[in-house]
Amino acid sequence: MTHTHEYHVQIDRDHYTTTSDKLTGADVRALASPPIGADRDLYEVRPGRDDLLISDGDTVDIRDGLRFFSAPRHINPGAGTE
Repeated sequence: MTHTHEYHVQIDRDHYTTTSDKLTGADVRALASPPIGADRDLYEVRPGRDDLLISDGDTVDIRDGLRFFSAPRHINPGAGTE
């Protein structure tokens, strides 16, 4: 009997579960609901260190409690103001 481990991760403060121990950046984006669009960057939260930008092709070693967040890819100060 094979036991499948479930990993619990957070993406933009929402909780998700995966059974994969490795995901690409594109896989992490798709795991979120709704999926994270190409107009946003994806980062891995690394307490005590700088957050790590994750590209779609990067491989991430998944572990319980791993946290990710997305942010606008292009920040345009003053956009939308007149």
